[in-house]
Amino acid sequence: MAVRKRGNKWHLRFYAKGRQVEVATMASLKRDAEHVAVSVEHAVRTGDYSNLDMESRLTCIRLFHNQKWQIPEALLITSDGYSIAPDIQEELVLWKGIELCLMYPEIKNSPNRERHIAAFANIVDKFGKNYPVRNIWIPQIKEYQIHRLDQGAKPSTINKEKAALSKMFQVLVELQYVDVNPARQVRDLSEKTSERQVYISYKDYCRIIDLVPKWLRPIIQTAYYTGMRRGEIMSLTGSDVDLSRRIIRIEAAMTKERQWKRVPIHRDLVYILQEVVKVRSLSTSRIFLLDGRPVSPDSIRKPWVEAMTAIGLNPAPTFHGLRHTWKTNARRSGMDPEIREAIMGHGDRARSVSERYGHISDQELIKAINLMTFDHGETEIWVSSPK
Repeated sequence: MAVRKRGNKWHLRFYAKGRQVEVATMASLKRDAEHVAVSVEHAVRTGDYSNLDMESRLTCIRLFHNQKWQIPEALLITSDGYSIAPDIQEELVLWKGIELCLMYPEIKNSPNRERHIAAFANIVDKFGKNYPVRNIWIPQIKEYQIHRLDQGAKPSTINKEKAALSKMFQVLVELQYVDVNPARQVRDLSEKTSERQVYISYKDYCRIIDLVPKWLRPIIQTAYYTGMRRGEIMSLTGSDVDLSRRIIRIEAAMTKERQWKRVPIHRDLVYILQEVVKVRSLSTSRIFLLDGRPVSPDSIRKPWVEAMTAIGLNPAPTFHGLRHTWKTNARRSGMDPEIREAIMGHGDRARSVSERYGHISDQELIKAINLMTFDHGETEIWVSSPK
């Protein structure tokens, strides 16, 4: 048995039924792929599929599909009696498609899962739970976009909902329920009419910290001192944070760009994170907790809005404004642009040859963050509006 990485996926290879077989897994880490490999090989050799977890079960189903072997009925039924493949005669409806998507290992462990759930709620409101998936095609998706605009939803919100629908179709394609993903053929709505530029002063940042609940403070402080995205922060585990080296390492699966990155820890943030990692939960490896459970975006939204209202900022900045603020502070502190962009992990711009091939050491990152300061002017919030 062998586990090898090809491209962005871990593949497992072993001998079964007299020949060598190979199949891609959905694991993002080698140790997870090795666990899947052991489980799948044992199940195929013994014919016992009862103890397979969902990720191993789906990998095993893909193997049977690839090899054109008849899929055992026991492989299609989980230990709790849930069928993960619809009957040939059964119509695949939207609600079933959403359930399959949210159960998929890639989505189940994604920091964007809560966002997808919120998006699916609006999609179901429009189409209904029992709407056939095969009837959702390009015209229906465009009609949905218009429908949501008429309801007053922002283009950025509608684009996130289309992304959730696209993710559902991607999962259904991988599970061979459908052949194509129509959402990929529909353009995103322009978000330029709602672009904003945000700079939160150090004074207002301190006021925000004083107004929010104690459990939320280290999350906001981490965003302010690192420029990390909300999802990246909330997905952090104890093994991601190296306080002795003052480096946070984020796996590719947890970043928007799907590329791993390193974030230096500012001196003022070290003590804050030391206190955070002292509190552990038996049910999760995440470090930011609320009542022993991982913090969700919905938990953050209300106290953030209440703090903005109390301060009287109008228009009120979003949590993402902390990332804008970090970038401005880094630039005004004279940080090297290449180091700044490497820390932020921007993946939506062309990179020069030196950026693609030049290596930035941990020491360079620490030196850059040591020279960074955070008091560079008054709060400024600018929001564009359509003509």
